[in-house]
Amino acid sequence: MGKQRRFLGCLCVLILGVSPWLALAQQPAPPASVEAQKEALQDIQLTRAVIQVERQALITQAMDLTPEEMEGFWPLYREYRLEAAKIGDRIVALIQRYAANYHALTDQTADKLVTDFVKVEQARARLKATYLPKFKKVLPAKKVARFYQLENKLDILILAEMAEQIPLAR
Repeated sequence: MGKQRRFLGCLCVLILGVSPWLALAQQPAPPASVEAQKEALQDIQLTRAVIQVERQALITQAMDLTPEEMEGFWPLYREYRLEAAKIGDRIVALIQRYAANYHALTDQTADKLVTDFVKVEQARARLKATYLPKFKKVLPAKKVARFYQLENKLDILILAEMAEQIPLAR
């Protein structure tokens, strides 16, 4: 449970890292300087790296892998997370675009943002589908199910916290 609390602490840091972008959307003030935007992006990247380390620690603890299973699982897991990080990059870019357009959101821009959001969600589902048979080759079905449950829980926690912080379109 202590590791889960630490992960949730890192999750809060992620939200704080994303907050500068969300604050842009919530304030009528002029957009942040280019330097401030770069700094916010660096904060987000650092936070994502910390969360990845915590995520791997939680997976390690919860999976209870044998040494033989570890040999096949960890290289595949790292490959999977690299692909998931690319999807995460798309989410960060989408939030940035939303924040930049929040005050002057047109129907055309909103349509593009929603369309891109759905594409990101489709990519997330494709990634899980693509890796399912690969994980089944290196782990028994119950451990694959546990892994996907863990991934889903962690993703949902992150997305729920982000959703709470992102204002609705107006």
